[in-house]
Amino acid sequence: MRSMKVVSTKSDDGYEVTNDTGELVFKCDEPARVGGSGKYPRPTDYFFGALGSCLNITARSLAKRKGIKINKLVVTVTGNVETHGIVDPRIKDRISDIQIKFEMESDLPRTEEERFFQECVTACPVHATVEDQTKVTWSY
Repeated sequence: MRSMKVVSTKSDDGYEVTNDTGELVFKCDEPARVGGSGKYPRPTDYFFGALGSCLNITARSLAKRKGIKINKLVVTVTGNVETHGIVDPRIKDRISDIQIKFEMESDLPRTEEERFFQECVTACPVHATVEDQTKVTWSY
C-alpha cells in the first residue's frame, strides 16, 4: 500500500484551485456561468477522468500480462451530477449514476471481451473506491 497526498489551495477570487501532489501540479475550476474562469476542468471532470484513466491503464496492464495486443482502447465515462444543493439544502449534491463504456480493438476474441472488462473493473482501484463506498474521514 502506498500513501498519497494532494494539497488543494485557493488560487484566486473565483473558484480556481491549485492542487499539488508533491510531484505534479494541476488546477481545477468551475465554468464561467457559475462564477469560475472556465480555464480548467471541474473537480467532477477530474473524477470522471480518473475513473476512465484508471480503467484504461488497468486494461492495458492486464492485457500486457496476458499477452493480449490492444490496438485501440477507449473508455467513456458519463453520468449525472446534482449540483443544486448549494441553493436548496433539501437536495443532496452528488454524482447520482455513472455509466462506463469500453471500446476495444484487440486480438482478444470478441466472446472473451466481457470477462476481460469485468476483470478490469474488478482490478481498478478508482472503480473499487466508488463501488465500495470507501470510508472518508475529515478534520479541521
